[in-house]
Amino acid sequence: MSTELASEEMFTTDAPRTRGRRRALPVLMVFLLTLTAVVVGVTASGTPTPTRTPVADPVPPAAAGDDLGDGTRLAPYEVVSGVKVFTLRAAPVNWEVSPGNVREAFAYNGIVPGPVIRINEGDTVRFVLQNDLPEPTSLHWHGMDLPNDQDGVPGLTQPEVEPGQSFTYQWKAISTGTHWYHSHMHGDQEGKGLYGSLEVVPRFGDIASDRDYRLIIGDGPLGFVFNGKGFPATAPLRARVGERVRIRLIGAGPEMIHPIHLHLGHFDLVAQDGRRLPSPQQMDTLLVGVGQTYDIVWTPTRVGKWMIHCHIFSHSETHHGMAGLVSIVNVDPPAVGLPLPLGG
Repeated sequence: MSTELASEEMFTTDAPRTRGRRRALPVLMVFLLTLTAVVVGVTASGTPTPTRTPVADPVPPAAAGDDLGDGTRLAPYEVVSGVKVFTLRAAPVNWEVSPGNVREAFAYNGIVPGPVIRINEGDTVRFVLQNDLPEPTSLHWHGMDLPNDQDGVPGLTQPEVEPGQSFTYQWKAISTGTHWYHSHMHGDQEGKGLYGSLEVVPRFGDIASDRDYRLIIGDGPLGFVFNGKGFPATAPLRARVGERVRIRLIGAGPEMIHPIHLHLGHFDLVAQDGRRLPSPQQMDTLLVGVGQTYDIVWTPTRVGKWMIHCHIFSHSETHHGMAGLVSIVNVDPPAVGLPLPLGG
């Protein structure tokens, strides 16, 4: 009985409010219609409504085999019974590091660095390594959580892959973020170019960016190289003012550390060895050691050609000018105007 009375009282109390709202509704509709007419009239008789002109994207999305805009290429694969299958052929190549500077390299699928392997968290992946080198080799998945017999260490978890032989690896992608793969025979193979980026995209919470580049740092038999090339042959990166530019820094070595400096202000260090940091760290120079990976995010504020380079000058400059570990980020105007800092 008490419940029914309470419900009836509530209904009786709300009834006048409901009738009041109903009476107010026509007044509100008249006001909105009048306001719309005024706005339309002003637009028709005054300054026309501004329109935004589309700007062509200088870096279109890449498909398998395409250049990712930084001199690296995305690895193709086929799906067999739900497994993503990649083929990596290791073989010698003559590689032009910079104009006129041709060196003997070891390459996966004919390119230095090897193709970028981009997979999703939870994927089951299979890699067929074909050894066409004049010496044994193996393949290590740096930073991966995987079965021990798939770790790629010759003489410990697997036999050496002899010339003319192949070896198949298979594992499930658990470790998200920026990692890399490389030969685990000796540093000379790695220094000659047997490495590549291994990127595991998380299901949720990937690093937000408008551009996604990678710079793999080499300092072995090929000399000082970003993505297998020394300046001026390094691939220029592209961006616009106000965009979030993600750069994956990977220290392939095999011997040295490199303080990587980006001109024009600071960047945010957001991940190390594939792991997101609890909070970004702001800096303009980052020391990258052999085996380490870092993700940085940079938002350019001014148009121009901005250097990213190793700040050990013998790695990036000579008496004749820039060389080695130097690349340029070409920053274009934004598609829609953004305010620049005072004095811009």
